[in-house]
Amino acid sequence: MRMPVKFTRFFSTTLYKPKLELLGHRSLIKIQGDGAYDYCQGLMTNDIFRLQTEKSLFTLLLNSKGRVLYDCLIYKMDDHLLLECDKDDASDLVKYFKIYLLRRKLDINILDDICVWALFSSKPITMEFNSVSVFNDPRIPILGQRIISDKTSGIRNEIFLDERDNKLTYQQWRYINGVSEGSELLKGQSFPLEMNCDYLNGISFNKGCYIGQELTARTYHTGVTRKRIMPLIFDETPIGLDLNTDIYCESELNTKRPPGKLRGLCGKVGIALLRIDECLKAQQLVVGGFKAKTFVPDWWKT
Repeated sequence: MRMPVKFTRFFSTTLYKPKLELLGHRSLIKIQGDGAYDYCQGLMTNDIFRLQTEKSLFTLLLNSKGRVLYDCLIYKMDDHLLLECDKDDASDLVKYFKIYLLRRKLDINILDDICVWALFSSKPITMEFNSVSVFNDPRIPILGQRIISDKTSGIRNEIFLDERDNKLTYQQWRYINGVSEGSELLKGQSFPLEMNCDYLNGISFNKGCYIGQELTARTYHTGVTRKRIMPLIFDETPIGLDLNTDIYCESELNTKRPPGKLRGLCGKVGIALLRIDECLKAQQLVVGGFKAKTFVPDWWKT
């Protein structure tokens, strides 16, 4: 990971041990029936037919103006698709899907008896489980694996991890790596490239039409994306900051339009939508009175 030397003490080696965490804020939606692939293909940014050879995909759903509405991880099962999304979005997402069903005979339901786990580490992990489905996170390898199980599965009996010294949560791990999801997206406002959809393998520029495709393709082919989701490292743990708190460069505090907005915070790490060049050049960023810095994650395709 590319970061200034002064940040290295924060990321001590004890934080990099493999860790298993139940993602209680995530839900699963099941899509089953003939034509499920064709149906999803017209709504999503990624090429859903890649699931004929791959087990998982990352994708976004956009409105007609090309702004982000929802993000999903999609898993291929034997006779259906599973879509992982933010739990707070699940009901709205099912309603959104049903608007476009027309005469298609598809069953689309939230699975209340299935849960999602994340197995993550600073290095890619490969482990076998007997009673659950395991998928590599399709965004970037360092995000590890997703494990799908029913709530009665004794998943921790199948894997032993020494997590006593590992204080890092999955949310902090995502933030350190500059990855947003769910409520951290600016729903109905931001473009998919600003959410790093192109860097996270979540968009196909060859698949043809889908809702919001025209503006997305035009933005991509201009080659100019001035704002992106980026990580934040604070000098001290901030208190009382809200999502959408304005972010300023310290040298230009409150003198002009803020170059960023906070989108997530967990301890001393966060993520923000930032104007890239301006914020990387700044000696210090100020977020609601607290000082922070940003950096370019190694996985960015620069």
